[in-house]
Amino acid sequence: MYDERCAMSTLETVRHPAVAGRFYTAVPSRLRAEVERYCATPAAPRARAYGVMVPHAGYMYSGAVCGRALASVEIPPLCLILHTKHQLGGGLLSLSQFEQWQTPLGPVAADPGLNAALAAVKGITPSNLPHFGEHAAEVVLPFLQVLRPDVRVAVISVMTAPPDLLQAAARGVAAAVLAQGSDVLLVASSDMNHYADHEETLRKDKLALDRLAEFDADGMLEVCARHDITMCGAHATALMLHACKALGATRVQVLEHTTSGEVSGEYGQVVGYASARVL
Repeated sequence: MYDERCAMSTLETVRHPAVAGRFYTAVPSRLRAEVERYCATPAAPRARAYGVMVPHAGYMYSGAVCGRALASVEIPPLCLILHTKHQLGGGLLSLSQFEQWQTPLGPVAADPGLNAALAAVKGITPSNLPHFGEHAAEVVLPFLQVLRPDVRVAVISVMTAPPDLLQAAARGVAAAVLAQGSDVLLVASSDMNHYADHEETLRKDKLALDRLAEFDADGMLEVCARHDITMCGAHATALMLHACKALGATRVQVLEHTTSGEVSGEYGQVVGYASARVL
């Protein structure tokens, strides 16, 4: 049976913005000024890092946390974005096949060498299907463009997956990164707990962030499952942590933790936002 969306996914080479004008302004000059403002004060002195975790909500809520975290790490020419899967289609780990990601600030090129190496990793499926309407990678791109104008990317959508699959895929991701012969920053895109009150969100998030700070990816996933912590990018973050450890990282530094209530003033039902870097 002919599947028009599958056909489109193989033919489309440019990924056009899906949430510009909603999650962030679509006006280029305003967007650049806003991102530059968010990045002006790093959460910690800038350092070389293997990976970083940043939130992916609308900029008014999480843009400052995202910008300060990315300003705290050196942005190399290549970045691999690992994000939660909010959209249908593809496999457990779906590697985008777009040649460019368009934002209001211009195009971000996909890196063919990194994409080819990742496509050969067992468990990773080349597919554009879950990327068309997905915001979790898109909202990170303008920050990377401002901080590193010549940046190239690869993007993987990560579903809920068994720990052993994530560990095996992470070893493959690490090998693909090493094969590039240059630094690659792994960027995990995740928000924290959703829709509890402010104090409960901070309490639940801390359980996951404590395991994150201990560089315990499996423990973080176990805590999220046991305490019903709706950290939407937990598996993307776990994949990032496993891959960074395979690359030689030795520690994780949690940078910031807050909730949407601090912006909206509505503390009864919030979303948690946190950032961390892997050194």
